[in-house]
Amino acid sequence: MTPIDLGCLLGTMWASVLVAWTLADRFGDEPHPWLVLIREIYAGFDFTLVGMLIGATWAFADGFITGYVLGTLWRWVAGG
Repeated sequence: MTPIDLGCLLGTMWASVLVAWTLADRFGDEPHPWLVLIREIYAGFDFTLVGMLIGATWAFADGFITGYVLGTLWRWVAGG
């Protein structure tokens, strides 16, 4: 698996989890504290449809960069 593949995988997973978590939390009494923290970190993310799309974009970018860096480090450590 290349660093780009790992970045795409982690980015897609984190974006999917964030959207599913936000949709599940929309019907609760008050937002989960972790979602409030993520709302502070990801500019434009909130509990509306447009806000979830903005948050998913941020989450994909965050996951992609993390996966790419981890994949690159793994290749460097493993010598491949």
